[in-house]
Amino acid sequence: MVLNRWYYQIPVMQPKERQDITRQNVETLFISNDFQDSLARRLAGAVQVPAIAYDDMGLVGEDPRWEVFHQFSDYLTKTFPRVYEALRVETVSTHGLLYTWQGSAQDLKPLLFMAHSDVVPAGESTSLQWTYPPFSGHYDGEFIWGRGSEDDKSNLIAMLTAIESLLVCDFKPHRTVILSVGFDEEGGADRSYGARCLAEVLLERYGKNGIELIFDEGIAGIESRFGTDFALPATAEKGYVDVDVKLSVPGGHSSTPPDHTAIGFQAQIINLIEDNPFQSQLIRQNPTLTFYRQAAVLSKSMPLELRDAILGLKPTKRFLEYMDSDRERRAMVRTSTAITMVQGGDKVNSLPETANLVINHRIALHDSVQAVKEYYSALLRPWAKKRHFNLDAFGVVEKNREDSQTRFDNNNDCGDLTLTAQYELEPSPISDTEDSRFSWLAGVIKGVFGENVVVAPELLTGNTDTRYYWDLSPQIYRWSPWRASHDPRGTRMHTLDERMPIKGLVEMVKFYHEFIRVLDEVQR
Repeated sequence: MVLNRWYYQIPVMQPKERQDITRQNVETLFISNDFQDSLARRLAGAVQVPAIAYDDMGLVGEDPRWEVFHQFSDYLTKTFPRVYEALRVETVSTHGLLYTWQGSAQDLKPLLFMAHSDVVPAGESTSLQWTYPPFSGHYDGEFIWGRGSEDDKSNLIAMLTAIESLLVCDFKPHRTVILSVGFDEEGGADRSYGARCLAEVLLERYGKNGIELIFDEGIAGIESRFGTDFALPATAEKGYVDVDVKLSVPGGHSSTPPDHTAIGFQAQIINLIEDNPFQSQLIRQNPTLTFYRQAAVLSKSMPLELRDAILGLKPTKRFLEYMDSDRERRAMVRTSTAITMVQGGDKVNSLPETANLVINHRIALHDSVQAVKEYYSALLRPWAKKRHFNLDAFGVVEKNREDSQTRFDNNNDCGDLTLTAQYELEPSPISDTEDSRFSWLAGVIKGVFGENVVVAPELLTGNTDTRYYWDLSPQIYRWSPWRASHDPRGTRMHTLDERMPIKGLVEMVKFYHEFIRVLDEVQR
């Protein structure tokens, strides 16, 4: 067995200076009922502003649905007057917000926090099923209810409250602290007016790798796995690409159909794709492997057989079989394939001339956008040749019939198959967990949540706004700092009855408060 550094856990890190701040805020203010009620009301007010980002939003300034974001900005200005007085607050791309708390030490790179103000729709068809209306911001003494209460207004309100609490104590940072707030993180994968523009401003201002580290939303809270509490900041994200598959065949009357209509051909292709998934691999750089090695050494109840499979010289076939046996786990080691949109046919008695489907992929760290394209070209080429379909695979054309050949008759299947890709995003760079900056993060987590919490990296299967920030720092962490156990129903983001426990929200404030203080003391 190879155990070496997997035994090692980062020691607790807590602020050493200004213990008066610890006594005033951490030990007194944050545990008071008055503070918790005030904090809950702040998040409730933020939830009550329905800052929804739809997939089909038009340009900012042209689509009136963006106007509500002015209301949200006004709410923050009124709620955090001390922050707006002490920090430089800039508006970027109309609704993006950039807060800069200038530090006194010019040689220290800034600490960058990220959040977003937009939320997903609540869904008209399910609005009556909510325990409380989705934009009511109802607070029942335990939970703040409503869309955005967890994703991601909780992080934003907690960050601003932490900064305000430090301002009240006359804390003056040595290291500059930046908060970058996008407004269209939920609005679709193919463009961004928020985070992209904010990142461009920051890159111009601080230069490549000009930020010490970046912290954004991610996996919700501390989770219990194998009988042990784990904090799992994501140090990498999977890539992304949508593949469009279009079939074109002659139409006609449904009373004399061919053996296969366009929709029938579409069904064949769907079966072919779903029966031939991408292969799972677990490369050394995948943070999932680091997590499982930590868990194998430090968790309380991992089965011995699984421990042995993980801690061998190489991950064994048995370990990959374990990963593949659950769809959540296999997403960590495989490029996922999800057929999410299909279209074909306009009328019941008319043969469809086209059929389309869209396949969404989250690309594993060992794959690439080009690898996904090559997979589809190789998979569908034999099918197209057998069926005499001309194939256009991402611009590479292969003819499988003569121009003079009858396109469609009783004895011959013919048509055109076209593959295109939309929104191509490679897997993210991987932040190094042996870097001292990961140690800072892990130390603060243990200082806030307890030394028995095991901190290990994780892979994020979705994408955050950090995809625009890669050039700003090699150390990017994605995590939402609260205990998931505070809500017995678990995380409810993007679904019915989204809610945030007040205990978790207070933990968020405490984490950001202490993270700022600790990073202000290191490397000085």
